[in-house]
Amino acid sequence: MSDTDWSKKLDLNRTTITTDFVNRMESCMRDAETAAADLKEVVAQAAEQEFTKRDIEAMKKIARLRLKDQIGRAREQLDALRRIGAAVQCDLFDFDGAAD
Repeated sequence: MSDTDWSKKLDLNRTTITTDFVNRMESCMRDAETAAADLKEVVAQAAEQEFTKRDIEAMKKIARLRLKDQIGRAREQLDALRRIGAAVQCDLFDFDGAAD
């Protein structure tokens, strides 16, 4: 077996592994593009159902929190906002009160 054959077999110049990584990255990018297009469609459908932009952003926020398993952290932040707001007489969660 020649040196060239051994180099190819052992992938000494890393051509095979590099090609594999590029192929995997391309596949991931295609999946991400597909997911982004699907998300745009879901957002458009929510808008068609007369959800406001603010509501749609809240839906996205909740989805991200669930995806990253950060619901507990968000609850802690909301609890802190509630406590601090009460301490300074600024109730962010008083939706029945008069607008500031």
